[in-house]
Amino acid sequence: MKILHRYILKEFARFFAITLSAFLVLFLIGDFIEKVDDFVRHKAAALDVIRYMLCELPNTAFLVMPLAVLLSTLLALGLLSKNGEIIAMKSGGLPLYRIVAPIFFTAVFLSGLLFWANETVIPYCNSRAGYIKQVKIDKKPVRPALKHNKFWFRGPGNEVINIGLVDFKSGLPVCYGVTFYRLDRNFDLYQRVDSKMMAWESGGGWVLLNGITYDFKRGGGISMNRFDRLPVNLPEKPEDFKRMERVSEEMDFSELQSYIARLRREGYNPVKYLVDLYGKVSFTLANLIMVIVAVPFSLKTSRSGGMALGVAICVILAISYWFLYSFSISLGHAGRFPPLFAAWFANALFCASGVYLYLQADR
Repeated sequence: MKILHRYILKEFARFFAITLSAFLVLFLIGDFIEKVDDFVRHKAAALDVIRYMLCELPNTAFLVMPLAVLLSTLLALGLLSKNGEIIAMKSGGLPLYRIVAPIFFTAVFLSGLLFWANETVIPYCNSRAGYIKQVKIDKKPVRPALKHNKFWFRGPGNEVINIGLVDFKSGLPVCYGVTFYRLDRNFDLYQRVDSKMMAWESGGGWVLLNGITYDFKRGGGISMNRFDRLPVNLPEKPEDFKRMERVSEEMDFSELQSYIARLRREGYNPVKYLVDLYGKVSFTLANLIMVIVAVPFSLKTSRSGGMALGVAICVILAISYWFLYSFSISLGHAGRFPPLFAAWFANALFCASGVYLYLQADR
């Protein structure tokens, strides 16, 4: 029994190493071709480009691994079935679930490995890749300092600006919990402006909404004035604030949980980050789903159309999964789907379909 399991695992591992390497190379080549104009335009150093591409590698492996597992399962079991080895194993009294057990437990191990990497290596590499792209390649200034999940940066003159949350609606940034600290030449605070929201107007300027100004007088008095709308002069454009948005891919599970808790305490809607939190778990389990789906297809295609049909089916399944997953995540971000449902919809649908097809194939 152990000899058969090692043999099946060896076949799967061989195809997995080939397919994963091929996907990584193809993705990196495509990514480089897509961004080469930016590299040339900004006169990026070759070493910075290499470092940037290497930092993107862990996240790329995270994204393409379910596809590699799907294709490897189809090819490995399809080849065994084509050569009559699956029938021979069944004739020897080995049920189908025992035959595919080595591949399934390998997928469990890969899912655990992905979850660990998504908590440690991938957030660091994503953050590092963003820094290299922004500072080293695009020659843009370092993004504002982040302390306790809030952004601090210096405005024109002697202004210090604090922003609690940056979100995007219809492609334009909306800043929540905005405070302006205005200092004189001696760096004494003479005015503070608190606003619930800062938005970009279509006319081309920033405006504070629903806030209060505090004017500190030299004699020690304070005057307060409420406002509904107050234009402010900031040199930053909407695209500059994209670098200030907290990206879920740069946070591990515990950081994302803490960030969601802070948003709730301060009265912000964390639905987008809740979807991403559940997605961190659901996507790592996609490897298991791909094995469940691939097993019945590998047995069927080996009898009807060979490896070419198996690869074609693999591509169709991968595209379908990515479409459903991205579609449900997008609807979750928009608040149309509950966060948990949005993150698990594709997995649940593919798992149910795979179990049904497996039961049909195992008869």
